[in-house]
Amino acid sequence: MLGTVLDGLLRFEVQEVFMKVISRILLGLIGLAMLCAATQAAADEKSPATSVSETDKLQFTQKQIQALMVELQDRMFHLAELTKQAEPDNSTRLLLALRKAREQLIVEQMREILEKLDKKDLSKATDDTKDVLIKLEELKKLLIAADLELQLQLERLRQLQAAMRQLDQAIKVEKQQKSESEALDGLKKKGKEAKPQALDAAKQAQAANRQRTDDIAGTVKSLGHLEPAAASLASASQSMSKAEGNLGNGKPGEAGSEQAEALKRLAAARSQLEQERQRMLQELQQQVKQVVIANLQDMLDRQTAIRRATESLSPKLAKEREAVIQVQQLAPAEQRAAAICQQTLDLVNETEFSVALGPALESIEKDMLIVSGDLTAGRGNQRVIASEVGIEQDLKDLLDTFKEMPTLDGQCDSQCQGCKGNMNKLLAELKIVRMMQMRVNKGTVDADGEARRAAAIAELPAELREKIGKLRDGQETIRDTVDRLHARFAE
Repeated sequence: MLGTVLDGLLRFEVQEVFMKVISRILLGLIGLAMLCAATQAAADEKSPATSVSETDKLQFTQKQIQALMVELQDRMFHLAELTKQAEPDNSTRLLLALRKAREQLIVEQMREILEKLDKKDLSKATDDTKDVLIKLEELKKLLIAADLELQLQLERLRQLQAAMRQLDQAIKVEKQQKSESEALDGLKKKGKEAKPQALDAAKQAQAANRQRTDDIAGTVKSLGHLEPAAASLASASQSMSKAEGNLGNGKPGEAGSEQAEALKRLAAARSQLEQERQRMLQELQQQVKQVVIANLQDMLDRQTAIRRATESLSPKLAKEREAVIQVQQLAPAEQRAAAICQQTLDLVNETEFSVALGPALESIEKDMLIVSGDLTAGRGNQRVIASEVGIEQDLKDLLDTFKEMPTLDGQCDSQCQGCKGNMNKLLAELKIVRMMQMRVNKGTVDADGEARRAAAIAELPAELREKIGKLRDGQETIRDTVDRLHARFAE
């Protein structure tokens, strides 16, 4: 039935239809989470038989939701292919959403929820369901995203970088092939004939690398506006083909000459692709800056609301059970802020927007997750509030830093060469480093503080504990960041 409806609205309302389907899945998952909580509470009071019956209902509901999600992914791919010509924007949007759904393993996580329901592990099933809800909300936002142009540019950048990684592999292999041909030619010069098997193996390896180069050329052509790189790759492929012929004719010396020519062409293509990559990164800077500022403001607003709620509940925690429950209900909001922080971090790293912002966001996300662990445990004391205030201050400092910069690609007025003419960006980076250094200076941690953090981390689901990972020394992070800044801006 879903397939018939969607196919009937191919060219129009594609976005709206998928929004309705995702909304159905979201509503189903919200209901599932509520049922899990209710069943868990009922299991403490009712008989085991009743608990099993309720769990069976939960499993049936989860299977329905999972099947709908699988069909949704299939339909997104199907409709993206069918609308490629008539509705290219919608087609691209659907492919981006499909890729995101697969990268985040939403269907796989739904299967894990089903397994936990089968094991009557309702508490973990509830936590995983909440995580899937967050991912589906992100998917929903992508389908209605106003910044589709940015998403398209990011997708092109990803494809370009993937092609460059493949090209690096082709260059590495071609160098190995050239060395092998030179070795075979050396035997010939010494009056020793190269074994036919060795020549044939070299020919086959060369053929495989030529095919790899042709595949890269196909990708480059599909990206568009990269004719010089595509031409260089075509020339490299021709030289490889000649090398294959020479190896087949027992002439490894001539094959080596062709392989040397192929390497020159591959290097030229690599340089041309890198120029395009740098151009794209520069073009993305202003758009990314706007997204970063918007996300920082969003996180700050959420964090402020959470801190105010914690402050109002804190005096009641020792006396009122209801206050503890309300503090626990703040944890998902804190985790949502951490998810936005991670999305911003991914964008910053992918676009090479900033050297210092990445480590700063990593630190903030870690602190957010630790606070969410405290809130999950019902802790809202002054230590937790101080942590929330610290997160707020860091977000304010970052927001002010980027708001104050009129542009991140402005030219400096001085004659210095050390900043490569980009004083505004260097100043922004250094302000972030200074913020990190001041935080480390203030952050001398006592044993009690370490114990609180360990307790908070223990309250988090396994995937969030893994995200925090092993605590890194703040001073080491700052030193690494300064080294990277020097490498980027110094001559």
